[in-house]
Amino acid sequence: MKIQMIAVLAGGLLCARFASAAGNAAAATADRISVFQAPLVCPAAPWIGCGSASKPILLDLEKEPGVLEAWLNRAGTRIAVVWKPESNVATRRKIVADLKEDDVIELDGKPRDEAVKDFVSGKGWYRGADVDRLSEEEAGIIASRWVRRVQAKTELSKDKAEGLQRALADSLRKDLTGESARQNQKPPLLEDVARAYLDQDQIKILSETIEKGVRPLPNEK
Repeated sequence: MKIQMIAVLAGGLLCARFASAAGNAAAATADRISVFQAPLVCPAAPWIGCGSASKPILLDLEKEPGVLEAWLNRAGTRIAVVWKPESNVATRRKIVADLKEDDVIELDGKPRDEAVKDFVSGKGWYRGADVDRLSEEEAGIIASRWVRRVQAKTELSKDKAEGLQRALADSLRKDLTGESARQNQKPPLLEDVARAYLDQDQIKILSETIEKGVRPLPNEK
């Protein structure tokens, strides 16, 4: 019985963790939820939101009087704001006006109702610092893309390619999530990170690859 009870409690806590967005949103009445169209798609991975761009917006929103929670959808196209019960019309209008200056536009009518329904489902929404998960995903995508570009011009063993991908992804992750800045560390040059896996000629190929940017080139994923 004791083991069964522990299992039930653990399962309940796990479900609660993943249903947090839905639970919090459901606790708020519809008039306390506003949803905005947002230009926060990740340039390097246009199917997810940009964690580094959205994080300061979400954190700043939650510092505003009247705002209880601020969330970004996975696609980076919507921001949801849950207002505090005591928030008033003037407070909301000021925040909506401030967001508009960043091209974040409030939805109305049917688009708004559909977006609220999606938000209340609790699936694929990130609050505040949780968007670091998107940044981690972005770092992995960029690193994999760069390694494939290098492999197209020089031969790499499987072990070296995988090691290079992990090293680049970790360095990019620290930069995108602000971990390096929080630790007062200057991010190392990516070429230096790669020296354990590449010779000097291959480092040059990596440098040329990095210069092409993080966005997918034609025929790239």
